[in-house]
Amino acid sequence: MHALLSLSVDQLKNVSLAGVIAPIVVGVILMKFVAKAMVRTIIMVIALVLAVAVYSQRQEISDCYDDARSGEAIIDAEISCSFFGQDVTLTP
Repeated sequence: MHALLSLSVDQLKNVSLAGVIAPIVVGVILMKFVAKAMVRTIIMVIALVLAVAVYSQRQEISDCYDDARSGEAIIDAEISCSFFGQDVTLTP
C-alpha cells in the first residue's frame, strides 16, 4: 500500500500540534455565540476530546518513529507509520 503523504517526523508533529490547538480555539469562538450553558459545556467537551485524540496520535507517531529507528541500521530509510488510520511515510 502506498503512503498518502511523505513528511519528516518534525513536520508531522507540528501539524498535529496545530490539530491540538485548533479544536480548542474553535470551541472558544463558538462559546462566544452560544447562550445556553449546557451547549457551551458540550462544545468544550467535544473540543477537548478532539484535542486529546490528536495529541495521542502525535505521541504514537513519535513512538512509531523511535521504534523503527532503534531497529534500523540504515539511517536514510523511510518509515511508514499510521496517522488517524492513514499511512504516512516519515523521512529522517
